[in-house]
Amino acid sequence: MFDIVTVFESLIEIVKVVPKTLFLALVILILSFILGAMLTYIQSLNIPVVKQIIAVLQSFLRGTPNVVLLYLVYYSLPLVVTSFLSLFGVGFDPASLNSAAVVIVTFSICYSVFQSEIIRGALHSLDKDQIEAAQSLGYSTSQTLRKVIIPQVMTEALPDTMNAFLIIIKALSLAFLVTVVDIFAQARLVGAQTFSYLEAFVAAALVYWVICVALTYVVNKLENRMRRGYV
Repeated sequence: MFDIVTVFESLIEIVKVVPKTLFLALVILILSFILGAMLTYIQSLNIPVVKQIIAVLQSFLRGTPNVVLLYLVYYSLPLVVTSFLSLFGVGFDPASLNSAAVVIVTFSICYSVFQSEIIRGALHSLDKDQIEAAQSLGYSTSQTLRKVIIPQVMTEALPDTMNAFLIIIKALSLAFLVTVVDIFAQARLVGAQTFSYLEAFVAAALVYWVICVALTYVVNKLENRMRRGYV
């Protein structure tokens, strides 16, 4: 029988891992944004062979499920790190690699493809007239970048970046496969301890929902302020 008291008890336990989950998601978001910006810049150079390689990589990342990528990195990253460090004569125990690092590397690479598209779309939305106006007023390149280009790009990219952040938070539910405890993994543990899986997963769903509502509210407020020119 469904027990609402057990839901609240599970909720208390699940909330304990929310900071860790948000921190992991934020690190992944930042790294994927940096990688995405690099991909966008490299593609803008229009180097034939490099551009084709990136296109193949993007196609592979889009077409491969996250769980498969997670296992690929989980089994290959220790070997890569060991081989790299051996070049400098440094010993490394593959078993000592932190599972959280595997999750960060996997999802940072995976979502860099989507971040690249977000950045490219934001750049295409730039109002060229404002850039020309800034140049006519004597703005230097750095001033134009700081006062015109970056604010516009950030404003346009903010909603999609917010969506990417929420997607990453939910994608971290796969992290339990490599022993990283996030919201979903904590719900599984709580359910196993109390034999009340339904209540535990209801509590997890509530936590995900509250996070989504809160982040959406904050970002919408920030976006409105940015569009009005307050930021």
